[in-house]
Amino acid sequence: MIAYYLITAVLTFINLMIFIFSFDKKRISAYFTFMALLMVLANGGYLALALSTNLQEAVLANKIIYLGGCFVPPILLISICVICNYKVADWLRIVIYTYSFLVYAMVLTIGHNHLYYSEIFLDKFGNSTVLGHEYGIGHNCFYVIVYGYIVVEIFLLIYSLKKTHAVPRKSLYAMIFMETINCVLFVFGRKINPAFEIMPFMYVIDGWILLYMQRRAMLYNIEDCVVSSLRKQETYGYIVFDNHENYLGCNNVARKIFPEISECKVDLPVKNVPKVEEILGWIREYDKGHEEFSYENGDSHYQCNIERIWYKEKAYGYIVEMQDDTDRWNYMNLLSSYNAELEDQVKEKTEHIVNIQSQVLLGMANMVENRDGNTGGHIKRTSDVIKILVNTIQENNMLPLEITFFEDIIKAAPMHDLGKIGIDDRILKKPGKLTNEEFAIMQTHAQKSAVLVESILKGVEEEHFVKVAINVAKHHHEKWNGTGYPGHLKGEAIPIEARIMAIADVYDALVSKRCYKEAMSFEQAFEIMEKSMGSHFDPKLEPVFLLSREKLENYYKNSV
Repeated sequence: MIAYYLITAVLTFINLMIFIFSFDKKRISAYFTFMALLMVLANGGYLALALSTNLQEAVLANKIIYLGGCFVPPILLISICVICNYKVADWLRIVIYTYSFLVYAMVLTIGHNHLYYSEIFLDKFGNSTVLGHEYGIGHNCFYVIVYGYIVVEIFLLIYSLKKTHAVPRKSLYAMIFMETINCVLFVFGRKINPAFEIMPFMYVIDGWILLYMQRRAMLYNIEDCVVSSLRKQETYGYIVFDNHENYLGCNNVARKIFPEISECKVDLPVKNVPKVEEILGWIREYDKGHEEFSYENGDSHYQCNIERIWYKEKAYGYIVEMQDDTDRWNYMNLLSSYNAELEDQVKEKTEHIVNIQSQVLLGMANMVENRDGNTGGHIKRTSDVIKILVNTIQENNMLPLEITFFEDIIKAAPMHDLGKIGIDDRILKKPGKLTNEEFAIMQTHAQKSAVLVESILKGVEEEHFVKVAINVAKHHHEKWNGTGYPGHLKGEAIPIEARIMAIADVYDALVSKRCYKEAMSFEQAFEIMEKSMGSHFDPKLEPVFLLSREKLENYYKNSV
């Protein structure tokens, strides 16, 4: 039997060495490595127990054995949660580990009181020493670790196998195999002889499975694979700063691009290094919305990108990426010099066409408004309201939208009712309330507006502007709760440009005089708009409307 304990101790030690020396230390699982270490200690304890010659040695060896029994199951449980992408709260981790420590504290009392073992004595099994014992009341707490954790682990694995698709199947199968083989071997060992310890062999098998799991985990860790690939390429330069603009480090490529960076000290602010301070200027610009920057060093030109560094959903710093863009830059400059004159001519003609097109669109919009006796000045006012709302969003950085988007929605606003050109005058000019049939016909103007805008703009304007203009025209009568028209879109399915346009359209209708109603007071209009946030309007746009209220009221007071 001593040979059995010796072989299993050696095999678990070999497993630990493979963990330490065969995997990238930065990518190895701390859970797996710690379990492998505990297994080595536990199997070493089994060997020491088998070789012990007195009760004191046997008790000490038994306490070492329990390092594996008390701490391998909770660490295995946490690692299964990590593999299956289940987030374990910090307080729950503390509870799990604290419980294991309390149980192990009771183990340490063996030989001093009857809490864990009520009686201990030396026995023999073959040529090995065995610590005979009678269980005390404290040993019942150990069953929670042995059986309770196993039940939870098996449940999590089976649930993940059925419900979760993002967890590697082979990893789940390996963990299920580990749990199954442990249960089978444990029962089998007890059937053979309670004095025969099957755990050393189980630790060897578990170590092999953990090695397989570690190898699979490294294959599936996309971030680590990408980082490793970039290190080998050595074609990108990287410089890292923390949130306080302290320098954290860089790679060799970055040192070649910025030799002055050798003057910077890690974990300290950059001082009196102009070119590196220029990078900090990029970071400040990045915080304002810019992402790409360029840098020239002699004849070389670099494209620079900045990204945030995240850990557990918290931003910890910035990483500046630099790529040699010299060849493309030279080519573009050469091409630019050849085509400068042609571009100027094209630009001039394009601007002329766009101006003509804009005048045609505005002319059509005004023609529609002249036909509609109910909405005099509506086009100009809603366009101005859009400008006020957009300025509020930009000034307060309230929505993550590009500058081009704001330009597009301002430009598209006058076109939102173009489709009314196709509505019969009998309905369009009717001074009173429309019948249900007439209102259904009036509702078709949204779809007609979209078709008209697309037919005029497509192939002439930029695609992003065409999309915004179509969405504004087609969906500005949609409602957040899905009761609008023409598509009965709901929530964020409604394009953001249409949600903004809806606020401008309705607000102008409320505070403007129509042939069938008087202008509503600002207080009444504000109350209606407020109540409609979350039903008619996007509730996320409520802060925009509130901050714009004073500007809107001043605008309408001065435009009367």
